[in-house]
Amino acid sequence: MIKTISIVNHKSFHPTTAHSVRLDHNKTATYIYGLNGAGKSAIAEVVDGIGRGDTKFEHCGIETTDGARYRYIVYNQSFVDRVIGEPMKGIFTVGEVDTVRQQRIDEIGAKTGELDAQIASDEERVFEAGRGVEKELERAKQEVWKAYELGKNSSLKDFLKGYGRDAKKFFRDLRTHQLPDDGKLDSIDRLEKRWADVSSTESERTLVSIDTSALGRIERDSIWEEPVEVSSSSSLALLVAELGNADWVARGQDFLHNDRCPFCQQALPQNFRDELMRLLEGEREAKVDKIRSLVDAYSGQVQALETRVDLIIKDPEAKTTGLDLAWSELRSELYANLTNMQSKEAEPSKVVEINSSPIEALTDAVAKLNVSIADFNARIRDRKGERDRIREMFYQVLHADRVEAYARHDALIVPLRATEAKAKAELEEKKKTLHALNEELRELRGQQKGVDASIDAINNRLRSLGISTFSVQRKNDQERLYTLKRPGVPVSDTLTLSEGEKTLIAFLYFMESLKGSLDENENVDPKKTIAVIDDPISSLSQNFIYDIATMIHHELVKPVGRPQLVKQVVVLTHNLFFFHELLRQTKKKGCALRRVVKSDYTAVQEFDPDTLMNDYDAWWQVLKDAKESRVPVQIIPNAMRCILEQFFTFTAGTSDIPRAIKELADADTSSKYAALHRFVDRGSHRDEINGPPIDWNLYDVDYLLGKFRAMFASIGQEQHYLMKMDEETPEISRAAL
Repeated sequence: MIKTISIVNHKSFHPTTAHSVRLDHNKTATYIYGLNGAGKSAIAEVVDGIGRGDTKFEHCGIETTDGARYRYIVYNQSFVDRVIGEPMKGIFTVGEVDTVRQQRIDEIGAKTGELDAQIASDEERVFEAGRGVEKELERAKQEVWKAYELGKNSSLKDFLKGYGRDAKKFFRDLRTHQLPDDGKLDSIDRLEKRWADVSSTESERTLVSIDTSALGRIERDSIWEEPVEVSSSSSLALLVAELGNADWVARGQDFLHNDRCPFCQQALPQNFRDELMRLLEGEREAKVDKIRSLVDAYSGQVQALETRVDLIIKDPEAKTTGLDLAWSELRSELYANLTNMQSKEAEPSKVVEINSSPIEALTDAVAKLNVSIADFNARIRDRKGERDRIREMFYQVLHADRVEAYARHDALIVPLRATEAKAKAELEEKKKTLHALNEELRELRGQQKGVDASIDAINNRLRSLGISTFSVQRKNDQERLYTLKRPGVPVSDTLTLSEGEKTLIAFLYFMESLKGSLDENENVDPKKTIAVIDDPISSLSQNFIYDIATMIHHELVKPVGRPQLVKQVVVLTHNLFFFHELLRQTKKKGCALRRVVKSDYTAVQEFDPDTLMNDYDAWWQVLKDAKESRVPVQIIPNAMRCILEQFFTFTAGTSDIPRAIKELADADTSSKYAALHRFVDRGSHRDEINGPPIDWNLYDVDYLLGKFRAMFASIGQEQHYLMKMDEETPEISRAAL
């Protein structure tokens, strides 16, 4: 069914802004009332044009409830002009009925009705299943989108260009970056470092090395475990050995400057100096010199190693190798050994323990560093390839971050898609069955089709309306065309029809066209047919208004004991009597009501039918619309004239304007009021008295309504004016003074 009709740049509708005519798709009938010139016919023309695919209306549109394409059959003046030609085209409808065939047609009709209900239910199931899939996809997309935020907060965010807020594309593309088989991935921080390296102008780095072999040789020397003794060739050797103070004696030698003891100041024995020299020289002196040399060498090696390691640690790759920790531990051991060696140097007779330096950690760290340097050099040599590898691993890292989200989604989506697929399969099966039944129905009806049934139906309707002066018949047996027939007249022409007769026969033809088609091979589906009827009682006698309203109600709106002809019917009219007759038969709750109004441009509004009881009230409604700026000022004088004519005809039996109103001209002698008075008193048609048309630029709504109120006040009927205009205050507008 039609939900909205969007109209722009057609006749009295706005040239640039589309106006949406909203219909109530929950009701079969929509009745639209409006004065002539308000824009009703434009609505019907748009529906007709869109239905025929007229490119002139491609800027307008129709929105239906299910998005399906409907068959629009529009009755308007164009339809009348097309029908009342010579000859009229035949309408292919069901003719003579074969009982068995018709029984099968009825059975198919019942089955298709059931299938329609089942298909509607299945379509709802498919829709709900699809919604479940979409909801899960939306949930999963938002979950995976967190990886986008992770990447967006890194210096590699340029890799994410093109996704913006397109979570669906990101969700689909991210999972295409398969994780490596070994599972090894760099962190975002590491990738940022690699990107900085490859983006720099730095050249290849030199591999690093350290040499601790000299340290090891010194640490393994046996001198450290050997007590260095004094020479046995000296007479002092036995005493010094017993006292165990050879190191003390050696240090004291530096304080001996004459033949007196530096401690007790007694004279020393003869040859004491010579014996002391023999005591400390020889093998002992050589070993002491060796110790001193080893200590100096070890200290120098430690300092050289420290300088080398400090330089290596400055390499940017060293932080990740553990080099600084390994060196810190080794350095402690080296200086502990150096301290023990210096202790041995001070007291050669002591035995000290020198540990082998734990260089393995440092060596491993240097090896790792060289691996990193070699990797860096390889990447620098292939900058383009490195950029591609970083980009790919960047997405792999993001994928790895959301791998559980993908796994959860896959587990949830499978049963949801299975449910959707099953619902779609069942729906498709029912549609195939329905299609097969419709094909069979098409074939059965094709065996009974003809134009004679429509001819008989139209003629029967004419007779039921009491019309016997003309009928329709086949043009000849070979052609499936209609022509006009008058009793006793060999050849009749549609030009002999009055306007009312043309309107009537065209409408009856329209009613039959809803049952069939001009194409005998077309299978008409009432559930896909929408009828739009624009002023079907134009030029008709009042006697036929009830009949037309009854046809619309009992055959289109609420068929009883007969097949459904249309899914929806829209009737537009300016005739209040016809409008109320439709409303009386359909009841207020059985239809939707709309009203067409026009100010600068046409608009369609909802309205309460109680506000328009007859033509007299309709003219008062025009004035109320003018007060709200919904109609142009040019309409007001004509509405005033029509109201006064009907008011005085009803109250006084004559439409003449009373003297009291004419005397208002004496109070306002301006040419402005004189022109308005002549318009109201003599009608809207120009003659030699009225002179040229009114200059509307001189008038505004307040002035016109003020004068109109003054007219009623002059005859003592101001309260009538207030009642009709829904006003309470009795004060006359200042504009009327």
